[in-house]
Amino acid sequence: MKVIVLGAGLQGIATALDLAWNKEMKEIVLADFDLPRAEYVAGLCNKKYGQKTKAVRIDVTDFDALVALIKGFDLVINEVNYYYNCHIMEACLKAGVNYLDIGGLYVETIKQMKYNDQFKKAGLLAIAGIGGTPGVTNVCARWAADQLDTVEDINIYCGCDDWSQSKKAFEVTYAIETIMDEFYMKPIQYFDGKYTEVEPRSGGEIIQYAKPIGDMYSYFIMHSEIGTIPETFKAKGLKNCTFRIGFPDAVKEKLEFLHGLGFSSKEPVTVDGAEVKPVRILKKMMDLQPEDPDATINDCDIIKTVVSGTKDGKKIEYQLEAICRPVKEWPELLGAQVYIGGAPAWAAEMIRKGQISGAGVFAPEECIPPKAFFAEAAKREIYIQATKKFLLGTDDWDAVRKKELVDQGK
Repeated sequence: MKVIVLGAGLQGIATALDLAWNKEMKEIVLADFDLPRAEYVAGLCNKKYGQKTKAVRIDVTDFDALVALIKGFDLVINEVNYYYNCHIMEACLKAGVNYLDIGGLYVETIKQMKYNDQFKKAGLLAIAGIGGTPGVTNVCARWAADQLDTVEDINIYCGCDDWSQSKKAFEVTYAIETIMDEFYMKPIQYFDGKYTEVEPRSGGEIIQYAKPIGDMYSYFIMHSEIGTIPETFKAKGLKNCTFRIGFPDAVKEKLEFLHGLGFSSKEPVTVDGAEVKPVRILKKMMDLQPEDPDATINDCDIIKTVVSGTKDGKKIEYQLEAICRPVKEWPELLGAQVYIGGAPAWAAEMIRKGQISGAGVFAPEECIPPKAFFAEAAKREIYIQATKKFLLGTDDWDAVRKKELVDQGK
């Protein structure tokens, strides 16, 4: 299988390492606008796993150059900024190459699904949003929904913390551009069968995550899952679908400070006669921070998918959690990178083995068999834990929920 990864950043390095680790992947090309970065990542892959990863330079905005580069590959894994997802999908159609990405932050995801007929006609497979979240969360939702006759609610949560030691002033576990967009955008959530726009960072609740995160305040943000899951499970009766995220207080305070300064604004600013988006300045300053040779890695993301519905007339709730920490095989990577950047590599292996197939544009929950996917995750020390919850002696879930509130009258 010949695979080309577009983007050698925070997630591209994880995908490249995972692909190179896989003995069945014979040829990997890593393409980035920043050739020295791509060469560094390719060199790391080749040092660990043999000379099968090559670095090249690409400007993905140059459509003809992009088509020429990807032609002849079996699969494109797109890990550049989500703004370019549709552009790269069009290049794949012209080049005749299958496509994966790690998310479109809802706004691009809903555009991407409209390419279904074109990919189907071309006999090509595209999966929109097979990263960690979206991605792993979607497949968890699929597994739980398959256990139920009807599905009423699917609520997804991500709790993050980081105990790493570094001299850098500020670091994040995924693209700062995406994080600032999440802070700025009014999130779309799915309530009572309708897509609803809510205020940024509203809907805050204390969510109980597994150890070592524990209880964490989490709030609504824009996310890709809402762009596909309501449509996928509408026929099963889905009424509500939401996404919340929780950051540690120190990170949340810094993000709020940066947002207050305008770094999440979409409007360009003029600096010494040049127009530039504020977040690009922020990213550049973060990139210029000197590396800390004594830095340690010790982060955690917990992704939690809660699905409720009925089985044989009785209400059941499934909770699926993945505890994503650093792993032995890749001490270079944050735990967040292992599952976000890793998931498209797991999917690539499943495509190679014929476990994922078909033509068209699919959400992860539509085309990925959960058990086989979870088995690939377990090979990388990402373990999915499932809990089944039901009531004894009653089926009055609303009464039970009220007991969990400080003010039971609400």
